[in-house]
Amino acid sequence: MNLIPLIEFIVGWGRFTSWLFILASPFVLLFGVFRKRLSWAFFFMTLSGVMLLGGLIGVFTHSSAVSKLAPVLAGPLGKRLVVPFTQLVDGKPGSLDTWSGKVVLLQFRASWNDDARAPMRDLEQVLAELGGSDLVVVALSDEPRDVLLAQPQVPQGVVQGTFELESLPESLRGHAVMRPVSVLIDRQGIVRDVFVGKQTATFLARELREYL
Repeated sequence: MNLIPLIEFIVGWGRFTSWLFILASPFVLLFGVFRKRLSWAFFFMTLSGVMLLGGLIGVFTHSSAVSKLAPVLAGPLGKRLVVPFTQLVDGKPGSLDTWSGKVVLLQFRASWNDDARAPMRDLEQVLAELGGSDLVVVALSDEPRDVLLAQPQVPQGVVQGTFELESLPESLRGHAVMRPVSVLIDRQGIVRDVFVGKQTATFLARELREYL
């Protein structure tokens, strides 16, 4: 599931509904004015005021919401990515710049999602099919380092580390909450694709092959 299209839909629908309330409120008011029963007239006049007020609030808050959501909706595609993480092997800070000039498959995993904590057979299959000096596979988890060290070893060739969601760039944070997330980074360090949810090894290998 990808939340980004859902967020875009909600924001767009909210703006449409706000303007609809504003434009419809005068007609509701007129409808109430011509009611013979005072109770009905009062009801429709009150409803008109509520619609106008709600519409104005929606319009004014929409621009603020869009400005805050813009980095999330834009995503990291076409940008260089800086992801702070800690290497599992030695506990030292890691950097994607280490693999400059290589294609990187970066995968975010999680302890609370069965799809995101399953054995890394998909990554193992990708390496078996495309493995070589031009491809690097990095798997980052939100588990504490000591917990990861106690788990079975990852497939040979997979670089493992830990990360914190709050430390990710804002453009990626909205995607990463839906772990597992796979990020395809080209030789220039530019993000080319972001795949949310569990992906098969066949799919990942096909997408990676274009940049190798």
